[in-house]
Amino acid sequence: MELLVVLVVLGGLWAALLLPSFLDSRHDAPLTSTKSFDRRLAKLAALRPGSIDPETLRRQQVLARRRRVMVGLLGAAGVTLVAAILTGSIPLLLLSLAFDGMFVAYLAALNSVQHRPQATRLPNTPEPVTYGELRLVSEDDYPQAASR
Repeated sequence: MELLVVLVVLGGLWAALLLPSFLDSRHDAPLTSTKSFDRRLAKLAALRPGSIDPETLRRQQVLARRRRVMVGLLGAAGVTLVAAILTGSIPLLLLSLAFDGMFVAYLAALNSVQHRPQATRLPNTPEPVTYGELRLVSEDDYPQAASR
């Protein structure tokens, strides 16, 4: 019986040592690396600079920056308010009110920017060059076609 227990323990130790290396060798098999290469290539293709409009990208960056500022102001106001309540500190309460005021001023600034009339062109850009009207000409537009 003792021999059986020793053999089971030794077998378990060998399995614990050999099983991870066997599984790792299967993980790095060529088929898996090909699949991971295809997956990475698809991710890179989705991130091509041409696939995202620069204006859309700039707009997303502006919105993310505005969101970070708003969250930061609200977080600072909340933390200072909680700290003022817990400690009973008047200066922290005034600081919390200052953060509240900055948040309201930021919202007012965003509102004024949103309702400002948009310029159709940037101020220092030249006028676009026009080369005339482009129209399709069919055979009926030729003079000899009218005499037929």
